[in-house]
Amino acid sequence: MARPDTGTRQKLIDTATDLLWTSSYGAVSVDDICNTADVKKGSFYHYFTSKLELATTAMEEYYEAYVRPDMEDIFSEKRDFASQIAALADSIVEEQHEVRNRYGLVCGCPMAALASEMIGEENASIAAKIEEMFDNCKGYIRAAIAKANANGTIHIPDVDAKTEEIHDFITELMIMARIHNNLDGLERDLRPGLIRILGLDEASPKTLKTA
Repeated sequence: MARPDTGTRQKLIDTATDLLWTSSYGAVSVDDICNTADVKKGSFYHYFTSKLELATTAMEEYYEAYVRPDMEDIFSEKRDFASQIAALADSIVEEQHEVRNRYGLVCGCPMAALASEMIGEENASIAAKIEEMFDNCKGYIRAAIAKANANGTIHIPDVDAKTEEIHDFITELMIMARIHNNLDGLERDLRPGLIRILGLDEASPKTLKTA
């Protein structure tokens, strides 16, 4: 008979998210997670078969609780394209400030940080899951670019390639912010960089000034 979950599972997930975000997958052990969460190791293995399974679950919860709702709001029909891009940049910077205030560190994107460590066949499952979540994020961006392209707001010959460029640009800035433990570059470069990459500075200068 399965034991009822009295919050232990969620405590493990929350603790893993904190530790993986502020440290690294390789540096955090099952013992570290259990000790920080004040959970016995036997309880860990009641809910998860491995650290890999817990890390995957933690990233899935982070995506569903924070990333998906943010992307739904940012790319909602209530905003025009320029405002969507401005909201995307502002949301990323705001979250990083909140995370730094909470942990005392610039942590960047937890999914990107974790994915950068997932090399090797034994980590293929979590790498695939993170790639799926990235693809979902890119789906919002791709749809917005395609719509703006269709209505003449921007002129993008290859929507898929531009989507990848946007995703890579954001990821690079967040990784560098984590490496330097500093948000200055992210704050300085994110919004103007997105505007430049998308050609919005030429396409709709009036909209951008008020976005």
